[in-house]
Amino acid sequence: MKKPLRAGTLYRLVYCSRNMIARVVPEASTPEGLEREIRSILAASRIRNKASNVTGALLFTALGFAQVLEGPREVVEALFERIGADPRHSDVTVLSFTPTERRSFPDWAMGFCGKPAPCAPDPLAHLLADASFGGRRATTGSDVIRMLESVVQREDEWIAA
Repeated sequence: MKKPLRAGTLYRLVYCSRNMIARVVPEASTPEGLEREIRSILAASRIRNKASNVTGALLFTALGFAQVLEGPREVVEALFERIGADPRHSDVTVLSFTPTERRSFPDWAMGFCGKPAPCAPDPLAHLLADASFGGRRATTGSDVIRMLESVVQREDEWIAA
């Protein structure tokens, strides 16, 4: 019989949100400005995550974000509250928040794959089909983890359009 998890146990949170960066950060209206803004977000996140024992991966596209955060429950909850209040996101939707025995992204304070070009096929399009991310099929946290595991191959990767 498994022991019940205690406070501080490892948790995994998976969410998706719409990308609102260009609407709230005027400097990010150009591809170069957008990349600078994302790199700034990543730099700050990696420092905070490493100090807080949080790992994970982020997929950024023209449409939105898909992210996995792994760490102590209290830390992940507080981090997610900040994300939910950040005007660079809208329609923030939790796909799963569960205890886990192992990390999916143990080596990265924040693995990243960015595909900012609006003309390229967007891997988040099916998640962001409507405000509730219902799309044609239900998407689970496991779906997003598998997607991130397949697209985030290095800790920091921009994909050219």
